[in-house]
Amino acid sequence: MANENVRRLAPLTGVLFVVLVFVSFIIGGEPPGADDPPREIVEWWADHEGQTIFGALLASLGAVALVFFAATVRRALRRTEQAMGVLSMAALGGGVVAATGFATDSALRFTLAESAEDIDPAAVQALHAFWEGFFFPMVVGIGVLVLATSLAAIRTRVIPVWLAWIGILIFVVSFTPAGFIAFLASALWILVVSVLLWRQEPAAAV
Repeated sequence: MANENVRRLAPLTGVLFVVLVFVSFIIGGEPPGADDPPREIVEWWADHEGQTIFGALLASLGAVALVFFAATVRRALRRTEQAMGVLSMAALGGGVVAATGFATDSALRFTLAESAEDIDPAAVQALHAFWEGFFFPMVVGIGVLVLATSLAAIRTRVIPVWLAWIGILIFVVSFTPAGFIAFLASALWILVVSVLLWRQEPAAAV
């Protein structure tokens, strides 16, 4: 019975991932820019230490949820895929890459918040600049997860075809100046897919 409950709820880890990550960044607040004075950057991280560390921990848990969601997607795709199941493997790989990115982002935030007053302000500014530009692993990972799932769904219908085409569009836009909008859209896409897979789960084979 416990295994059945885990299997039944596993698709909802996508919802959990989105909620945890967005709450994490809302809690974290809006830091100064990397080109602001070093002392101002140091003071911001020091003043927001508690909430930043809490937010980083939430995002880390979100990364864990993302790995389980990606594994759930792979299982759903694998039921209908043929041959080597390359697309389902790519979806899982994309989720792992993105989760690693979110975990690393959390580590950078944690380090900045905990050590901002203990290291040279110039070093804090450099680390802050690195953190500010550290988004490619998340974009690439989520993009691969969305694209691989969408391409597989066009043939297997594991999710509606219209949603698959939206996923492909999200992937393309992710690598344009409107990438941030696409990233937000990918979160909504994951929410929808998570719920759809959850609704399909009772009829799925063990």
